[in-house]
Amino acid sequence: MKRIIMFSEGVETLEYFSREMDKMFQKMGYQVFYFNLMEEELSARKLRKFIKPKETVLITFNFEGLEKEGGVYREGVGYVWDQYQIPCYNIAADHPYFYHPRFCDLPKLYYHISIDRCQKAYMEQFYPEYRSRGFLPLGGTSLGEVLPIDKREIDVVFTGNYTELPFFEPYIHWINEEYAEFYQGIIQELLEKTEETVEQAALAHCYRELGEVPKEDLRIAMNKMIFIDLYVRNYWRGRVVQELVDGGIRVHVVGDGWDKLVCSHPENLVRYPQSDSKSCLDLIRQAKISLNVMPWFKDGAHDRVFNSIANGAVCLSDPSKYLCEQLKEGEGVCYFELQQIGQLPHKVRQWLDHSEELQKIVSQGRPKVLAHHLWANRAQVLARWIAEDEAGQFS
Repeated sequence: MKRIIMFSEGVETLEYFSREMDKMFQKMGYQVFYFNLMEEELSARKLRKFIKPKETVLITFNFEGLEKEGGVYREGVGYVWDQYQIPCYNIAADHPYFYHPRFCDLPKLYYHISIDRCQKAYMEQFYPEYRSRGFLPLGGTSLGEVLPIDKREIDVVFTGNYTELPFFEPYIHWINEEYAEFYQGIIQELLEKTEETVEQAALAHCYRELGEVPKEDLRIAMNKMIFIDLYVRNYWRGRVVQELVDGGIRVHVVGDGWDKLVCSHPENLVRYPQSDSKSCLDLIRQAKISLNVMPWFKDGAHDRVFNSIANGAVCLSDPSKYLCEQLKEGEGVCYFELQQIGQLPHKVRQWLDHSEELQKIVSQGRPKVLAHHLWANRAQVLARWIAEDEAGQFS
């Protein structure tokens, strides 16, 4: 397989990930074609000229190209991927329960890739009819040489949107008060037991309330509860930033919704509008500390972690099992527990007062991230999987 199809003009972040992998694919001798999702018919004509049967694969994120888009799908005919027997590798950048409606009418050679090992286990339990190809964590991007810590002008940066909690109230109360109490019980458990995954808490509550439930009903129920995932991740995202700014730490935030964060010292919150991936990396390159609050990945890693360290900032993050395996405390990252965020302002002030300590932490972790955790590394894993599948070593 020496030809790869990827996608452009969809979600900006996903295209950025694709183009970062593309650089490695081309070094490895692959030809890469980008299907433009904003010019479907024109791209479809070019696509058919690019495809060579048994030499072409599709690599995508979040089902782009697998949602019956024009140019790749025709009613009564099906996907062009099936017509040419093209393997389709889909990297799901969120939990499978977000995508339940999409797990139907997929190409025959569909391979699902999970970015968290808990998500992989869920996929294999609840969607065994699809190939779960493996665990592939998100990767980072390095923009090259970095400034030393003492030359950086931003103390703390966070790149990501925020949704205020009242936004989720209609979803909690969308059926009736009995269901609202059920949902609130799951939310409260997750806020208290921050080591649990959403599916662990939600399924335990379902079994306790309903007893044995058919798998198909559970799949639908979990999809209906994705607002719980979003509620919990935004609760902690807001709480951590709030704790820092109210503790006297100046935090630069990039993304929508931060004007809705309630805090006592909004003068310490420096807001930037939602931006593209490159602009976020440019800000990280100016920061001493780059904050990460996991989007409830308990056995995976977010690209913010690797982006931060690769671009010379110390990553301040809550832990995950996988992340702690890869980067020990002090290897580019400083871990905090969500239940102990009251300690963060004091710790951050100490680090900012000792830039040499921050520099040591970056120096301990950056070589490891550059060697093992960039999108180039993820491309190499994908290339190996593709070769194994072509040889029939994975069923």
